[in-house]
Amino acid sequence: MRLHDGTTLSAQQIEELNAHGPYSMAVWESGDVAVGNEEGLRGRSAYFTKLIRQEILKAFSLQELKSFSILDIGCNDGWVLHELSDLPFAQMVGIEPREKNIAKGRHVRETLKLHNRVDYRVGDIESLGQEVFDIVICAGVLYHVESIPVALRNVRASCKRMVFIESRCVSSKYITQELMDEIEMRDLVYQFRQKQCGITAQKFESGYHDGSAKSATIVNVPSAESLIMNLAILGFENIDVVADLETYRASVWQDKRPLSGVCITATLGQEAQPLANQEVQWIDEYEKGLEREVLPRDYLEPLYRFFCLQEASAVLESIARDTHIYLTSANPKPEPIDVLLPASCRTKYAREIVQNWRHSPSDKIALEYGKLLKSEGRLSEALAVLKSISSKLNADWRSVYRSFHLISQIHHDMDSPKEAARYRNLCLQCNAKYPV
Repeated sequence: MRLHDGTTLSAQQIEELNAHGPYSMAVWESGDVAVGNEEGLRGRSAYFTKLIRQEILKAFSLQELKSFSILDIGCNDGWVLHELSDLPFAQMVGIEPREKNIAKGRHVRETLKLHNRVDYRVGDIESLGQEVFDIVICAGVLYHVESIPVALRNVRASCKRMVFIESRCVSSKYITQELMDEIEMRDLVYQFRQKQCGITAQKFESGYHDGSAKSATIVNVPSAESLIMNLAILGFENIDVVADLETYRASVWQDKRPLSGVCITATLGQEAQPLANQEVQWIDEYEKGLEREVLPRDYLEPLYRFFCLQEASAVLESIARDTHIYLTSANPKPEPIDVLLPASCRTKYAREIVQNWRHSPSDKIALEYGKLLKSEGRLSEALAVLKSISSKLNADWRSVYRSFHLISQIHHDMDSPKEAARYRNLCLQCNAKYPV
């Protein structure tokens, strides 16, 4: 039981170490003395700390690190930063909500005569204030918090360059197409991004153990997809799963425990903006794309005559017959939208337009017909069609603000500036985010 300086531990010192324990997150070593009772977690901290080191040295030079700061959120007894303290960081800070864990780390380092250059503080991510760090570690924390999005927003506020996330995760096998259909992933963001959803599993957790929630509460165990989505929406880039569920499970627990986990790195560029800040761009691209898309007359007019003018035979021999059948059937089998569209207009926005006709088809088809007439220069006819929507009580909301916008444009083209301004204001009253 000799330490690195040749001295030995007394029975009293061992009792004091045990009293400060458990040392369940990692093994502290000095000479041939090893302090740690990890049980089923043996090797976990060593595994992800090795990954942290690799990712840091892959992204930054030693010269760069000399001016960098690093933060470990929920550092427990401080072992991770201790293991990284040979790297030439200008500042190393660990925060931990339990004062006992900070005291535990201090005691084991003093007892084992280990050098320390880390600033360990009692606190949590919310106690950091305006302090910002180049690199932030958030390991073993997120599945102990009440709100993962809130926690990651706090991480983002404290991070300047890189984040390393380690977390237990639920399996991705629970994210099915059926689930995605149930939650209706129709938001306009998915016009420009790959559809993705994540899940979290909730459980009750007490604050009894030193590695659990700070106090008794409901906590969330995320899926890897949920973590990736949260990082993306906060503006992180180069999001990389450096250890996926299977790799992590096999490497750390050797399938001895029914746990999965991931390690993820992500970076922030100097111009990084949270994805939510890009909403104006999404809306502009989406609405302008829909506005530019004009469906062909031989397809659209029969549908307009049937749904808006109540001409029962209008679609019988037309190319819109399949669309008519689909829209008028009570519970039709879902059809690929391209089956309903003429080959000449199978574009992204045409698909979006027709796909949305399933609900309130008359207002939406009238809107498209008004657009068609406007594109043909038949402005008076277009006005009449569009005003049949805007002056209809309880008309489809999206059709209303889009019709207001088109009516404003037509009045502008007809040199009626007052009416153009009035309908522009009505459009913004209806939808303040519409890109007029």
